[in-house]
Amino acid sequence: MQPDLIIRTNRRSMSITISKDGRVIVRAPKKLGIDRILSFVNEKERWINKHLETLKKTTLLNSDVRNHEAYLLFGKKFQPHKINGLKKIELSTTDILYPASWDDEILNAKINKFYKQTAAKVLADRLEYFAQLMQLEYKSFKVRDYKSRWGCCSRQADIILNYRVIMLPHKLIDYIIIHELSHILEFNHSKEFYHIVACVMPDYKTYQKQLKDYSYLLQM
Repeated sequence: MQPDLIIRTNRRSMSITISKDGRVIVRAPKKLGIDRILSFVNEKERWINKHLETLKKTTLLNSDVRNHEAYLLFGKKFQPHKINGLKKIELSTTDILYPASWDDEILNAKINKFYKQTAAKVLADRLEYFAQLMQLEYKSFKVRDYKSRWGCCSRQADIILNYRVIMLPHKLIDYIIIHELSHILEFNHSKEFYHIVACVMPDYKTYQKQLKDYSYLLQM
């Protein structure tokens, strides 16, 4: 097996990562021979293929969302349908309805605006709920468009959440909010930090794992 990219670094050991677009990336010491690197990749071939297969399944399962043939909201897929006479986006039980005069470009722009407006309200309410539950105070809250993370918390207790968070199931939304609030007490990912998370959400590891299945949303 051949890697897609070899990155030479000052590190002493080798590592392999699978990018979100399926590339096999190897990081290796600058002076290490290419034969040793390729041998290492072959040793990890089973692990690589397992992760590539998982990535492939995730991509296929969500091809409709990636192609804007369906839209996610709180973990549920809504099918887009044009309706004459409508002037704005409306939701039914299974569909997202929009004016027949909109083309795909306008629809996607309006959907993003709808997501951001919904996120600003829903996430603010949920953040306030957990802040009170955890007896924590945060300085401010904002919604942003991140491409590589779901949210962050500054040392000054400013909470910023990716607007795409509202595409996730409710439990994953709660996990992300609890995670960021916990950083007010522990600005790291130590055992103490995860103990704080576990006090509020004992089964957080389940949702931490499930969150990886939605990482493709960050690239949309």
